[in-house]
This record gives sequence, structure tokens and C-alpha cells, in this order.
Amino acid sequence: MRKLPSLSTLRVFEETCRTLSLSKAAQALCITQSAASRQIKQLEEFLGKLLFIRAHSGLELTQDAALLLPVVRQSLDMLEGGIGQVQLRNPFQHLRLQVAPTFATRWLAPRLVALRQKNSQLQIALVSEARQKYCDYDCAVRFGTPWQAQQHGEWLCHERLVLVASPLLMVGESFPPLESHPQLHILNGDVRLDNWARWLEADGQHQCALSDGLEFSTEDQVINACVTGAGFAVLDKMMIRNELSSGLLKWVSATELQSQNGYWLETAPGKENLPRVAYFRDWLKAEVNDFWKLPAFEACAKAG
Repeated sequence: MRKLPSLSTLRVFEETCRTLSLSKAAQALCITQSAASRQIKQLEEFLGKLLFIRAHSGLELTQDAALLLPVVRQSLDMLEGGIGQVQLRNPFQHLRLQVAPTFATRWLAPRLVALRQKNSQLQIALVSEARQKYCDYDCAVRFGTPWQAQQHGEWLCHERLVLVASPLLMVGESFPPLESHPQLHILNGDVRLDNWARWLEADGQHQCALSDGLEFSTEDQVINACVTGAGFAVLDKMMIRNELSSGLLKWVSATELQSQNGYWLETAPGKENLPRVAYFRDWLKAEVNDFWKLPAFEACAKAG
């Protein structure tokens, strides 16, 4: 019979080493601080060694804890990986995703059916980004910059910005001047994205004033407003492929700009090697790469 500490005790030890705080470790593991403290004490009694020393800045690892930590981490990683392989055969396993709103509704959601057809064992749940602090997740598709991706994940693609409007705004066969209708702006938090300013500069219209226009909290809202004829919008071509191909939106100018923003993939700590995560990561990167290789994309977009 193996003489080992309990799995829960080892998880508390690993998390305490990572955070150097019993309260933070307890919060991460959804237990009370007293329970975390009790399990660390039990582990110290089991080993006959002191594992942590209290200092002004928090806890410090003893030499024995520093020696034990990599062994515990490797063992837990192997156990998690083995369980993940078994779960991959489980038809009820869940892949929990947090996805930027517009990317979720306009790009990812329509492709999830095909993903399930390729791997019917996956049960997929989309979790709102607004609830990310309260919900467990496996992967997240974030909106941001390459620098953020470099710090926290893998870059997927840049936005490709184009100026579009509804054909409802056309006078005859052409669009009226930009100042004739509101500019539709996308908010990133409480701040406007600089899509309009960057596009106007790229088009040689950097002297053109930015109007107060209309502001929306998501790009999806701007797209819907633009389709109804609410005004002109600078939008990511990737998100409006259907509207361009169907004629609901038309290019106002041929100028196209690669944005400094785009989408990147974040994997929750400790879940990088889970089979379901690796499967989704490889599938997503391939889908994004293949999307821009579609031969009909440019033709459909500019046909309007």
C-alpha cells in the first residue's frame, strides 16, 4: 500500500507555492483559508519537515519545499494528462470556452457544428467573458494586441478594416459623402477603438474630422446598425463576410487596413496538455488560416 499524502493536500501545497499565500491558494481552490492551513500542517507532519516560513512579503519556501515542488507538479501534470486522455473518450466531457462576443456569434458559433461532426465526443459550452472571474474555462479567444498574445497566449489573426455601409444609403449607384451620415463607432470598454482614425489616415483623409456619431459596445451591434442604414462603419472584413457576399453591406472604398488589434488564444493555466484543449487549439488555428485562403472571399467581398 502506498504511503502518500492526499491529492487535495498536494493541490493545496502546489497552489500555496505558486501564490505564496494561504488565502490566495484557498480562494483559487474554493476552500476556506483555515482548511488550506490545516492541510499544509498535515503535510508538514506527514513529512516531518517545515515547508513555509512567514516573511513580511508573504510566505517563503523552505529548502525542503523547493525540492518537493517540482516532483508534486510533475506528478499532478501526469495525473491530469492521464485523466484527460480517458475523458476524451467520455461523450459527456465539456470544453468550456470564453470568446470575445463578436468573434463568438459571427465566426466561431457557425463552425461549432462542423467541429462537433469531426469529434462528436466534445460537449462545448460558451461562457460569457463578463463572467470570466467566476467561471472555470479551458480556452479563451480574446480581442487585443499581439503584445498581449505574446504575454499570455498565441496570436491568431489581425483585423482587416474596411469602410462599409448599407446600400440603403446609396444615391443612384454611389454613396454620398461620409459627413452626410453618422460614423458608427465601436467601444472597447469606455474608450472608442481607433478604427476610424486609422482608416481615414490610410485612405489619405487624415484631415477629415471624426464625428460624434453613434457608439456601440460591440462590433456585432455596429454591424447590425450598419445593415439597417444607420451610418458608415469601419469594420473587420472577417466578421462581415456574409453581409458583403449577400449585398447587405457594400464597400464604400477599396482601401483596406490591417489593424493593430485582432484575436488571440489563451489557455487556462494547467490545462495546456489536456487532450480536448490541444484538439480545439489545433482545430481553431487551422480554421483561421484556412478562412483567409478561401478563393471566393475577395470576389464575394468586392462583388458589391
